[in-house]
Amino acid sequence: MAKQSDIVDKSREYVKLRFEKELPEICTYHNFTHTQNVVNAVQSLADKANVTDEEKEVLIIAAYFHDIGFIINAEDHEAHGIKISSNFLKSEGYPDILIQEVIKCINATRIEWNGTARLCKLMKDADLSGLSNKNFTIITEGLRLELSARNKKNIDKEIWRGQNITFLENHSYLSDEGKKIFRKGKKRNLKTLKMSDEKKNKKIKLLTIGSSKSAQTQFKTALRNHIDLSSIADNKANIMLSVNAIIITVALPLLIDRISENQNLLIPTSILAIVSLISMIFATLSTRPIAMKGLTKKEDVGAKKTNLFFFGNYYNMSFSEYEKYVGMVVADDEILDNSITRDLFFLGKSLGKKFEYLRWCYNFFMYGIAAAVVSFFIVSLI
Repeated sequence: MAKQSDIVDKSREYVKLRFEKELPEICTYHNFTHTQNVVNAVQSLADKANVTDEEKEVLIIAAYFHDIGFIINAEDHEAHGIKISSNFLKSEGYPDILIQEVIKCINATRIEWNGTARLCKLMKDADLSGLSNKNFTIITEGLRLELSARNKKNIDKEIWRGQNITFLENHSYLSDEGKKIFRKGKKRNLKTLKMSDEKKNKKIKLLTIGSSKSAQTQFKTALRNHIDLSSIADNKANIMLSVNAIIITVALPLLIDRISENQNLLIPTSILAIVSLISMIFATLSTRPIAMKGLTKKEDVGAKKTNLFFFGNYYNMSFSEYEKYVGMVVADDEILDNSITRDLFFLGKSLGKKFEYLRWCYNFFMYGIAAAVVSFFIVSLI
């Protein structure tokens, strides 16, 4: 049987070695660093509680083994830890009565445990001593990364912050010693989390379009530029429509009359006709109005799926409906901001389509006219 003064050192070396060899890389929280922090915490609690040397030894051994089950599986790791610790302690000749105490303490680290046993309460408080640690932000980030990797789904940092706030608010240390040693640090960390949350909310509020002069100026400039560009696009489309209309109504009839005299004119005339027709189609598409329903549902307003400042979303509605829904928009800064942003976004989408059609129009016209001229030149030489 190992001396009781040696069993703690042997437990430490055994756990450390198995962690180094078998612990999955994703365990960025449940690792030997966390284990050592819990051991340090349980020693402080044991000293404060004036437990016997034997009880302190039980607590320290339980602290070393409480998370070793993670080398097998995160699910029910306490049960795995109990089995590993029991086998190890039995092999070292540790008394069965004390092994049972170690098992009780490891069981106490289950999140749902809420018993009354003195040593178990000390163990439970030690396991959650990280809530009061000055490096709480780093510690909890390690847990977030571990849970994200294990669940194969990233946990959003802001959602995680909210979950931490909720957990700290609802958590209470069980032992008197835990309350004396850790409660102050936990309150400090909770205050820090809430301050960060308040700063974030304040920042978001300040960055709304309604409260930011810079944002308002930028949106006004962008909207004006989009409207000017849309006007330019319409003018370009009208130019192409006019030019090709002249070609189709004036030039083509003259050329068609000449085809009966000179069959060689058929190919260049056909090229010119096709080019003009396609150019007019794309020019028309760039100026064609989009399909509009003229109706907006109440649920779309609340869900921020519409913009009531665009006539295409309300021209078929009654005035009373429109007045009611606009009141909802104006009363909610978030919905109002969304309406302004949506207006700019879809105006930009429409403008992008206009210029895309115009590019195709001008490309067909440019290359088609060139092909027609070349073909006319070739025909004239024949």
